[in-house]
Amino acid sequence: MYKEIIISFIIIASIFVLDYLTQKYTDFAINETIDNLYKIKDSIKKDNIDNKKAVEDTEKKYDRWLNHHKRLAFYIEHNELEKVETNFVAGKSFIESAKYEDAISELEKTIFILQHINDKYSVNLENIF
Repeated sequence: MYKEIIISFIIIASIFVLDYLTQKYTDFAINETIDNLYKIKDSIKKDNIDNKKAVEDTEKKYDRWLNHHKRLAFYIEHNELEKVETNFVAGKSFIESAKYEDAISELEKTIFILQHINDKYSVNLENIF
């Protein structure tokens, strides 16, 4: 009898700990990516845009997103992550072709989807009920 109670407690505690860790990582990864997207957006809003530097900077930030994507894919729906990936790549391609207004639009969509993912997977009363 005591053995089952202890095993049940360990399982429940493990679930809470893992949920806490995944939530912290999700917050970190999404907030870092959103900050990077805002930096990209601010850099291409300037009058004197160095397109080569903007493309390199975007590529670095996209690589950083791919590192987060690998870990997030373990516990977040792939459809959600695919939306982020699609919009990020579209924004990156618009920057490469110097269509900055279109790039800003795609980056805004990406930011919105990331914020939606963060809200959707956070633990709060709205998501529980």
